Amino acid sequence: MRTAGSRPGSARCPALKRTERVQDVELSEPQHALLARSRNGVLATTGPAGSPHAAPVWYLWDGAAIRISTTRTTQKVRDIERDPRVAFCVDDQVAGEYLTLYGEAVIVAGERVTELTWPLLLAYMHPAEATARWERINADGSRVVIVLRPVSVTGREQVK
Repeated sequence: MRTAGSRPGSARCPALKRTERVQDVELSEPQHALLARSRNGVLATTGPAGSPHAAPVWYLWDGAAIRISTTRTTQKVRDIERDPRVAFCVDDQVAGEYLTLYGEAVIVAGERVTELTWPLLLAYMHPAEATARWERINADGSRVVIVLRPVSVTGREQVK
């Protein structure tokens, strides 16, 4: 397991190799690959009464941040506006890998929403399908993008 305090190659973290830094977070090549190949993740926020709220979401990993497109009226957006601390988990059940990223999320609204959402749609759809979906999901202009730049990470690489 990779924890914020462990270093690759240490007794606590023998399987991970340092390959790239995202802010102060070290991600290995397999961790980048897991984030890049997965479409679904679970975003955990803190609900109004202090209890956890977990929501499955489509996301895009751009090499430095997780991007999630959603509507402004969702519980996850209201939670982040109140308390930006979040956790984001991706689990590959077949490979036996998982990764949880932690940090503070930012809500992006306005003109940048299309720019930030479009690559997410194109990662999973043909351009014509992405165009149709965008017109449908943003018909009322309520779309926002949640951006998470991780500050710590835990996870497990492929089980052999």
